[in-house]
Amino acid sequence: MPEIVVEGISKTLGGLLTLGKINIKAGAGDFVGILGPSGCGKSTLFNIISGLLRPDRGRVLIDGRDVTGRTGRVSYMRQKDLLLPSLNIVENVSIPLVLKGMPKKQACAEAAAHFKQFGLAGFEKYYPRQLSGGMRQRAAMLRTYLFSSDILLLDEPFAALDAITKRKMQAWLIDVFNMINPTVMYITHDVDEALYLCDRIYVLSDCPTDVRLEIRVPFCRPPHGRTIAHSEYGAIRDKVMEALEI
Repeated sequence: MPEIVVEGISKTLGGLLTLGKINIKAGAGDFVGILGPSGCGKSTLFNIISGLLRPDRGRVLIDGRDVTGRTGRVSYMRQKDLLLPSLNIVENVSIPLVLKGMPKKQACAEAAAHFKQFGLAGFEKYYPRQLSGGMRQRAAMLRTYLFSSDILLLDEPFAALDAITKRKMQAWLIDVFNMINPTVMYITHDVDEALYLCDRIYVLSDCPTDVRLEIRVPFCRPPHGRTIAHSEYGAIRDKVMEALEI
């Protein structure tokens, strides 16, 4: 369960100062939410944490080690599932293992061993077009997990789902989180989703982006599934909404 520290990150894109000076942290085993207006640089921040993009200033530390600009240390799941239509589901999710040098047959067997844990048992030979949106996201999540199981960057993974499926997927994600206990950073535009899933929330401002609010959530991931029942829910939600200027 590694710790992630983003220290003084700044980035200019296309002549626009996108990230002003960002300092955020995800402790070992934390589930950290990132909220902010559209276009404020949330995905840019994840591209920097994952090593796909170098910052102009600042650094990314994992367990005290500088990993700025280095890929391969964290798993990054984008908004779209990006499953390849020509491959069946077990072939799709085994791609990270193949890229690490594992023979395809062994990689598929290793991936298939996790299908029950991720609610995919029986769908190994199905193709992406044959699955619902929720099932495709489960497959994408398993593929992300197989790339690196201890740090997950999740960029609005359920944004395209309908409200009922989204709630089911949130509950499922909590079960997976409790089983594998990774360190998670989670981008969302949904305040209630952030309060349901995350134990800490950072609210980002418009560009040039900085951290407007950092707040701990004392009632996240309740066993009964009803965060709204907590006495502090309304006050904390109001603080987040105010920071978002909604």
